[in-house]
Amino acid sequence: MFGFSPMKILVTAAIILVIWYGFKWIGRVAEVKERDGASKPSSKKKASDDGKDAVELVACKVCGDYVSSAKSVSCGRDDCPYPG
Repeated sequence: MFGFSPMKILVTAAIILVIWYGFKWIGRVAEVKERDGASKPSSKKKASDDGKDAVELVACKVCGDYVSSAKSVSCGRDDCPYPG
């Protein structure tokens, strides 16, 4: 019932290989599209170019969690230095 016949092993190996090479092919297609898209001039601005999406983080002195320096919120501990 639970025996491993050579045919079951071969079919399983074939399925694994098809999936493996399928993912590799999809990865190559995505890489080519990304490379081709990077060479073309784009009218879109990237978020990292203008810096508007960047947030400065500071470590909480009590628990070590990183919180926004502009909108610091309490971590829930009684001795947290940030307002709740």
